[in-house]
Amino acid sequence: HPRAAPAPAASAAATAAASAVSASASASTSASAHRPLRGHPAPRLNRPSLAYFFNEHMSQSQPALLEGAIDGWPSMGARRWTLPYLRRAAGHRTVPVELGEHYLSLDFDEQLVRLSDFVDQLERAEEGGGRRAYLAQHALFDQVPQLRDDIAVPDYCSLSLEEEDEAEGEAEVAVAGELRINAWLGPKGTVSPLHYDRYHNLLAQVVGSKYVRLYSPLHSDRLYPHPPGLHEVSSRILDPDQADEAAFPLFDGTPFIDLLLREGETLYIPPRWWHFVEARETSFSVSFWWS
Repeated sequence: HPRAAPAPAASAAATAAASAVSASASASTSASAHRPLRGHPAPRLNRPSLAYFFNEHMSQSQPALLEGAIDGWPSMGARRWTLPYLRRAAGHRTVPVELGEHYLSLDFDEQLVRLSDFVDQLERAEEGGGRRAYLAQHALFDQVPQLRDDIAVPDYCSLSLEEEDEAEGEAEVAVAGELRINAWLGPKGTVSPLHYDRYHNLLAQVVGSKYVRLYSPLHSDRLYPHPPGLHEVSSRILDPDQADEAAFPLFDGTPFIDLLLREGETLYIPPRWWHFVEARETSFSVSFWWS
């Protein structure tokens, strides 16, 4: 989903950016307690065959929670992605981090910082201090080959639908069929507001866990999308548990799937399925997008 471009960093600005990341915190209502699971469960599959995954989920546009899809990744074992490891492997690299509640909030900002400074902020966040910062939707693995070597592309990403629509100009996917791998690293309470993507998505959870809620595209009219423009793939309902019934009367009672995405699990989100994601603790996810 579209995000604002990061502010350019000059040599003097890097220090200011790092200071901005560690500025005083803004509280999050949704992160104060874990959300209960109240929706329909997602189908849980243990290493499904490519044929089963394609026929029963990809071609049917049905989400699935996959077990075993990322077993054997070094990031889950010998080179586990702890904060000290990330600092050693890539601390000198400059990355964009989002500041504020989420990319639709009024206090949203984005700064370029050294990854080591961001890791310092994550450590402070675990102790309850510092402004929330989120490394979201970033091509970190193109930037740091050492981290790219710690993961592998799941075979399911090689599948395609012959009659599938192309990405319709989606900025993140330059040509149909291109695979994009992005990193999502942040503290407890980081949120991706309710939105959809136009491409297939495998979301692999490497560190921590996330609450995920999914709504079928069949119910898009009840989810109040933004008008055409930058945020047209996002809902005007920022938190599905705190929706204003007067402003969004059709939303109440809309069926959904929800789940807890744990370490070592991978979630398949079909194109145009709406999803809301919230980290339950410090979390590192890897998304694989393809069309």
